[in-house]
Amino acid sequence: MSDTVKAIGAAMAGLAQAATAAPASLVVQVDRFRLVRENTLTALGEVSAAQAAWSPRQDVWSIVQIADHLLRTEEMYRDQFRQIIDVARQGGSTIRVSLRDVDSSFAGIPRPVMQLFEFPARMMSQFMPQAVREAVIRYPIVSAVNPTASTPRPGLELGAVRTALAGSLAETEKLLLGSLPPNVETPVIDHPIMGRTNIRELFRVVIVHEERHQGQIAGLRARADFPRR
Repeated sequence: MSDTVKAIGAAMAGLAQAATAAPASLVVQVDRFRLVRENTLTALGEVSAAQAAWSPRQDVWSIVQIADHLLRTEEMYRDQFRQIIDVARQGGSTIRVSLRDVDSSFAGIPRPVMQLFEFPARMMSQFMPQAVREAVIRYPIVSAVNPTASTPRPGLELGAVRTALAGSLAETEKLLLGSLPPNVETPVIDHPIMGRTNIRELFRVVIVHEERHQGQIAGLRARADFPRR
């Protein structure tokens, strides 16, 4: 094979790789998420198993429960990322998610009751700006009820959850930095409460959500009654 043919082949391969590379906006968000997750892992490494399992009262999550909630939340949204990628490859535009699929609610409103108001909730959330969406997650003026899929599990062990969080980060990085369709930011997830979000906006929600719970972990550790080892 001549050098010219090799050069043309290399150039074509480069173009193909560039066409399926992660968009720069997603790369930036992956870098940000990596730093956020590293902060979470550091915080978990600074507490003992007893401290991580402590809670001031029954209705407040412990540190290890918060960590498992973050893990399950990332798993839930990573599944949505996969759906978006698949729909983008098929040339689709919208993935409609119901309150039965991701059953978020608000404090004082049982999930089954919230599902009865799905249509008006969907209409109200259609035009929610991303900045407002992130602010509501970071500063929950109205107390929200997490989806069932992200509820912490019983019998948690700190070391296992911490290891799982590190592995989950690697899995998310592999997915979002892998071979993606060029239109990956076109399809949207349409959820009655979260509104319409593309993969980049949805990923930002995951990041802001984890930053918020880092503050919750710090708050537990700062309490006067927090166990000293």
